[in-house]
Amino acid sequence: MCADNIPTNSSRHLSNGAIAAELMALAQFLAASGANKFKVKAYRRAARTIRGLGESIDELVRNDVDLTQFPGIGGAISGAIQEIVRTGTLRQLATIRAQAAPELSEIAQHPGLDPRRVLRIYKKLGISSTAALKEKLLGGEIGAKLGARMEQHVRQGLQEEHEMLQYEAETIVAAIKAFLIQQCGIRKAEPVGDYRRRVEIIRELSFLVETDNLAGVLSQVARYGGKADILTATETTAVTQLSSGTVLRLTASPAKKWGIGLILSTGSEEHVRQLREYSPDWEKAVRSAESFVTEKSVYRHMGLSFIPPELREGRDEIALAAQNRLPTLVLPEDIRGELHAHSTSSDGANSIEEMVSAARERGYDYIGISDHSQTLKIAHGLSEQDLWNQIRFIDKLNNRLNGIRVLKSAEVDILVDGSLDYPDDLLKELDYTVCSIHSRFGLGKADQTNRILRAMDNRYFNILGHATGRLLLKRPGYEIDVERVVEHAQLNGCYFEINSSPDRLDLSASDARLAREAGVKVAITTDAHSTREFAYLTFGVDQARRAGFGKTSILNCFSWPELERILKR
Repeated sequence: MCADNIPTNSSRHLSNGAIAAELMALAQFLAASGANKFKVKAYRRAARTIRGLGESIDELVRNDVDLTQFPGIGGAISGAIQEIVRTGTLRQLATIRAQAAPELSEIAQHPGLDPRRVLRIYKKLGISSTAALKEKLLGGEIGAKLGARMEQHVRQGLQEEHEMLQYEAETIVAAIKAFLIQQCGIRKAEPVGDYRRRVEIIRELSFLVETDNLAGVLSQVARYGGKADILTATETTAVTQLSSGTVLRLTASPAKKWGIGLILSTGSEEHVRQLREYSPDWEKAVRSAESFVTEKSVYRHMGLSFIPPELREGRDEIALAAQNRLPTLVLPEDIRGELHAHSTSSDGANSIEEMVSAARERGYDYIGISDHSQTLKIAHGLSEQDLWNQIRFIDKLNNRLNGIRVLKSAEVDILVDGSLDYPDDLLKELDYTVCSIHSRFGLGKADQTNRILRAMDNRYFNILGHATGRLLLKRPGYEIDVERVVEHAQLNGCYFEINSSPDRLDLSASDARLAREAGVKVAITTDAHSTREFAYLTFGVDQARRAGFGKTSILNCFSWPELERILKR
């Protein structure tokens, strides 16, 4: 029976969160059974799409709206969603649940847990429930017996607080803003808080809204995604929890005080506290009848130059603004090329020619092909001969290209003894190297630091790739002494990348700030494994801006002739 003909036995209206939970649970069971990974990803992607929608999926199905209009929802998944709405259940999921062991059914309720990894933990520790898993986590046994990476995975998977990365927040923020303006009659709505300051992990979405009737707005917000719970509400502020688990904060501001409202709701708390302490003009501006429609007018009233949101963390930004010495921060349009990109020669999804074509469409002057080196077998790292062949191929390709140059590079593994994964006579044929750690994350802080320092002593070492190896919300980075590494880079003429991959953003903003203060340049790279991943650049630019970087300190803001001179050791 096709989904369209399933009778409507369910009179209960389901929230988007409830529907997404069913799809995510199915994905969890499929992952545990070793099903096709692309099928598992498809269900997870569809669940994320549904969680982010303002429209009620339940109502759309009951009104026979085509769900395939939404990203990540194809015909098969659309049928599954319709079955959930019309019957209140998904037969495939119900069958799997009935046959599954109780411990697996419980794990499936936690989308952040990898079922196969957790079942291995159960076997290793002799437990069979998530309650026992949490007890072992809090007692330190998981970290002690299975390592920091597994401990981080379990901690994140069991966490009840809803967190998301910047790139996950993008579509949700856009959907909420459209809903507030189109469905709630709000005159103006702007995302603020951590999202506006481009903080790496978002725990709450906040909006400043211009409305005379916040209570009326809330009556509409309660319908968002099929259902949203109002947690607290006053005449000017409200906190709700969407069906996806996301916490949404709304703050109302009159138009004439919009600039003050933006500063207060953008934060950070420390930045606002320091503004209050800096000058009595702040309180005068808040209380006066004078209009402060823009943030610039507020800062100007206090004798400060405008402070970009990314810098508002309560460090030295107010002192610099008072002296008109804030840096002119880098912009996406300042980037002239890509210095870390992969192709099908290793683990990329697109050929060198396709990557070059996409880079040219973005207006880049150059692109560096940095495929993995030979030791990283899982990523199909290039043997020495493969890299020699790629060098010759790129030379021939450059002979027939106009308007863009392909740079010869490699993402060279830093081996455990600090040596590089290719011999010097091959490395010297490259235009530059990106050198990274992909193994032995468990080395102690001193050993891991010395490993990098020894690698930097090689004259063919140029850029340290994803310096700490972290994956946000998935695993912590390995421990290194960042200050020692920055100092050694400065002495040896080495550089860092800010890896723009949304779950890396490595260097962190604080580590990148150390590099900037030491005068060490960075490259803003995407680590693109496909042409679409070039779009990740904006997240790396945000990170560089948070660290206070201007374009004169960014390697790939230079032309290739200029950059070639900078990289030469």
